[in-house]
Amino acid sequence: MANVTRTILTVFAALVLMLSGCKKTVEGEQQRWDANVGEVRGQMAKYPGLKPALEARLARAQAIYDAAGSLGDEAKIAKLAEANGVIAKDFVTDLRGLEDKLKKLRESRVEAAAKAGDESSRLGAKVAAEDAAATIARVEATLATGAADEAGAAAVLEKINGDIATAQAAVDKVLAADRDKKDDAKAKADADAKAKADADAKVAPWKCTYCGAENTHEHGACASCGAPRGDAKADAKAK
Repeated sequence: MANVTRTILTVFAALVLMLSGCKKTVEGEQQRWDANVGEVRGQMAKYPGLKPALEARLARAQAIYDAAGSLGDEAKIAKLAEANGVIAKDFVTDLRGLEDKLKKLRESRVEAAAKAGDESSRLGAKVAAEDAAATIARVEATLATGAADEAGAAAVLEKINGDIATAQAAVDKVLAADRDKKDDAKAKADADAKAKADADAKVAPWKCTYCGAENTHEHGACASCGAPRGDAKADAKAK
């Protein structure tokens, strides 16, 4: 019973610790705000075409943040959390992973072209690589044009992400198909090698384990001593 009680108390303490660790604080929300503001300002520098939309987003979130200044701790935490929720959503969040997605697409198209095996794979890789290159160029042009407001930026990033996902899926499909072809070719080569080895084994000479004489494959017994091929007793005597 004592062990059960200790177990219950341990679990309860762990739950309390976990919940307290997840509890929002003024300091924590302030740190999130500072990080989010820094991120948005960095995005303004990186994507000047989206600067008007990012400035509008920052201004809208800033108004909520400023309203938290005179509030008590609980209300302030809620207001800061609201400001953080507003500043870091939809197109701002989408911009975070954009460069990684473009980098992956660039690397994948090069990999597809480099690893393509037969003619059909090379043709598929060429088409997918050209489509990926066109997508990347289109994304860069769209980002340069940008958007004048938040709604426009959200629509732009949604379209960009969709285009990248489509191009990436096409390249991935080519890579997977080429990989499957190579796997099938290897499996066939392995099966052919095994079949040949089995066939060779059937006509290979065999050595008598009793007297050591070598016999041709058609002999069922040793031509020298008469011991049957694979005779267990003869094998035992030979040992």
